[in-house]
Amino acid sequence: MCVYKFFLSLILLVLLNCAATSEVVYDYNLETDFNQYDTFVLCVDDFSVENSNYPNLDNEDIRRYIRDAVDSEMTNTDHRTNVFDPQLQAGFRILISEETAEFENCETSGQLEYWESCTIHQETYEKETLVVYVADFETSKVLWHASIICNLNKSKKKLKPYISGLVTDLFATYPKKLIAQNPEDSKVN
Repeated sequence: MCVYKFFLSLILLVLLNCAATSEVVYDYNLETDFNQYDTFVLCVDDFSVENSNYPNLDNEDIRRYIRDAVDSEMTNTDHRTNVFDPQLQAGFRILISEETAEFENCETSGQLEYWESCTIHQETYEKETLVVYVADFETSKVLWHASIICNLNKSKKKLKPYISGLVTDLFATYPKKLIAQNPEDSKVN
C-alpha cells in the first residue's frame, strides 16, 4: 500500500512540475512590419463567456481581467485605442480541454495468471490555455498569436495579478519594436 501511495505522489509531483514550467508558444507573420500600426480596438465578442460548463475557469470576472491586461499591454507597445479607425484588432480565447488519466494496479489473480482488473483510480484533469492574438482589422488576418497553459481556478485576490502576469509574458513575444526617443530631443535650449 505504501508503494502505491509513493507512486501516486511521484506522479502528482511530476504533473505539478510540468504545469509549473509552462512556456509561451507564439507565431507571427514575418513579412509584417508591426511598427506601421498605431491604433487598435479590442474584439468585443471575446468579452462574452464561452465555456459556461466551467464557471470557475471562464466567467465575466476572468474575461474582464484578461481584457484589461490585453488593453494595457497593447498600450504599452505604443498602440492607441481607436474604435472609429482601428488598424489592429486584439483579442483572446480561453481554451479548456479535459483529459482522463487511469491509475493502474496490475497484479495477477493467481488463477491462470490473467489480469483481473487493472484500474484502481480514474481522474479527470482540466487543462486551460490562454491565447492572445492581434489581427489586421482591414484584412481580418491574424498577424501574431501567443498561448500559454494556465490555471484560472484561483481566488479573485490572486486571479487579477496572475492574469496580468500571463498576458505580460505573452506580450513579451509581440514583435513590435519600441523606438527609443532621441536623447537630443529632450534637451532644452
